Amino acid sequence: MEWDHWCNGISLKDIMQSFKFEDSFVNCYTNGYGWTLPPSTPNLLVAEIMGLNIFEHPMVLWLGSPTPTFSTFYTSYFSVVQEVSWQKFIWHKKKSLRFSSYAWMAMLGKLKTADQLILRGIDAYSPCSFCGDGSESHSHLFFTCDFTFSVISSLLPPLRSFLLRPNMMQTFVYFDESLDYNSWEKTFCYYTICSSIYFLWRERNSRRFEMIWRSPSKITSVIRLAILAKVKYWKHFDDLKRRFVLHC
Repeated sequence: MEWDHWCNGISLKDIMQSFKFEDSFVNCYTNGYGWTLPPSTPNLLVAEIMGLNIFEHPMVLWLGSPTPTFSTFYTSYFSVVQEVSWQKFIWHKKKSLRFSSYAWMAMLGKLKTADQLILRGIDAYSPCSFCGDGSESHSHLFFTCDFTFSVISSLLPPLRSFLLRPNMMQTFVYFDESLDYNSWEKTFCYYTICSSIYFLWRERNSRRFEMIWRSPSKITSVIRLAILAKVKYWKHFDDLKRRFVLHC
């Protein structure tokens, strides 16, 4: 009643923040003849509500649709957000929300890496927690660092063909543009990269805050187990096992 934008495109709370209706639904204040507002309703709200002819518009439409679905709302909610070309690497149909969320933040530079904290005036230990040589940043962690590159290249050996260490975008684009992989093999590669970002970020935090260190081979095994838990239900799992290393 108060928060939905049904009153000329705005909510009643936008008009008068202090007043609260006893019932939550608009149909509690209508009958077969029109509006039935309680006597305590402020005049400002009465004027706004009574100006709506509910018989002229017998239903509420969502963007012109008399039968809106969640998809209608979802599309409308994100309509103002600029679409990026690399969203398919992260939000594909086989995604894991946990892995994709962290990969998305990493692509946007939103993880709390040392360089980002320092930019915000927060003291942070800048050397990389993995190799100790480079300064910690999104680009270094994923995957120009020798340590993290050894993990991702163990999971996806074709990356070893790079003369220089690739960053995240280069890693995704390499498989996207490759003619050696079909669509579901590319999806597997995207999924593997996203899961690697998640587990490497967790390992980074464990090293910094819990003083728990794991070797590249151990981290690789953990990532493979997580991938297997999901991929074993995929339609082309047997083909993926033949193409990629899917055992620990």
